[in-house]
Amino acid sequence: MSLAEGVAARVAYKFYASAAITPGSEPSPASDPGASGAQILRRVSSSLTLAKDTYQSNEIRSDRQIADFRHGVKRVTGGVSGELSPATYGDFFEAALRGTWAAAVTASQSDFTSVSADNSSSKFTFTAGNPVTKGFRVGMVIRFSSLSDADNNSKNFVILAFGGTQNREVTVYPAPDTMTADSSFSLASVGQRCIVPSSSHVSRKAAVEIWNEDVDIARLFTELRITGFNVQLPATGMATVDFTMLGRNMTLYEATNAPFFSSPTSVTTTGITAGVNGLLRISGSTVAVVTAANIQMDLAGTADPVVGSNLVPEIFLGRANVTGQLTAFFENADLIEDFINEEEIELLVYLTASDDANAQAMTFYLPRIKLGGADLQTQGEGGQSITLPFQALLYQGTEASTGIAATTIQICDTQVS
Repeated sequence: MSLAEGVAARVAYKFYASAAITPGSEPSPASDPGASGAQILRRVSSSLTLAKDTYQSNEIRSDRQIADFRHGVKRVTGGVSGELSPATYGDFFEAALRGTWAAAVTASQSDFTSVSADNSSSKFTFTAGNPVTKGFRVGMVIRFSSLSDADNNSKNFVILAFGGTQNREVTVYPAPDTMTADSSFSLASVGQRCIVPSSSHVSRKAAVEIWNEDVDIARLFTELRITGFNVQLPATGMATVDFTMLGRNMTLYEATNAPFFSSPTSVTTTGITAGVNGLLRISGSTVAVVTAANIQMDLAGTADPVVGSNLVPEIFLGRANVTGQLTAFFENADLIEDFINEEEIELLVYLTASDDANAQAMTFYLPRIKLGGADLQTQGEGGQSITLPFQALLYQGTEASTGIAATTIQICDTQVS
């Protein structure tokens, strides 16, 4: 008889066509979400499990023993953890943000007439039009094509800021080659972006199957809502992400009935991002001394029981509470002063999957954060570290003039299409 090995387990998921949950009943998995159209998920681990409330009798008996123990309402708890790669977790980020991935933005000389570039100021400058009105935003990854300066073509540039008349001065990373005005070009944001919207929030629910192929047993966790995520960025090592979930039930499939999902799409083949690649900017300045960072979103999911049913009637989601922490070598007083003075600063993380100029990439942009501490402990003989927890807040500036989305967090992924 075989024993299950983790390497033989397959994790696959599919989102339901409708996010609605019906109190007191649940859909048949065969028809909703259905066995076809699933996606195999790259992962490091999964902690999904079916849990039940339990009740022990408190009856006082002459035999001085416990005579009854019952099961109550059931819930699925836990989540999925993996190494962060573009496209792989796009559906889960979209569900957590309760937004929708926005399509890429395209433009050309017909929109902006011409474009020049200056290496020293790290800017592209257009002579007409308004890139913000066109749909470009801070935190997006953009690429040019057909420029006479070939070094500026097919290369990732992250938008850091807009300025000048009609937002025509676009500060980017990395700094472009200096070039004179060119009136023949195309420009596009790469991939798509998603934000926490201010209205029209989208509810979603998913089914996740864990199939242990070597023992031919599958567990299908149903009617799951994504309740948050935690992106971890070590100084050396792969970036990781953990998604938390809350669901209603689990169905077991064995032998010829396993797995439930038939012919799911193969795993993504995108590269894995690492903290050592890319860029970290805090308060408009590039920072090279951060030793670790994390960004967390918690939607405070709840699944309260009701009388007469062992299924929770709904999985409720709360506010998008985005927090995190930075750990950095002590270099100067800037971040301590930001904490003392309760300054609002921004955080932009640009992660790439390689060192290529057009690498697969993701950005996490938090336009407005406040530090909740500046813990600097003096210890040891080596570098001294400062710990900086933060709270992200809704950006309340004018999006049309700043090019900064009215949101708490924006995620861009060059491989989401």
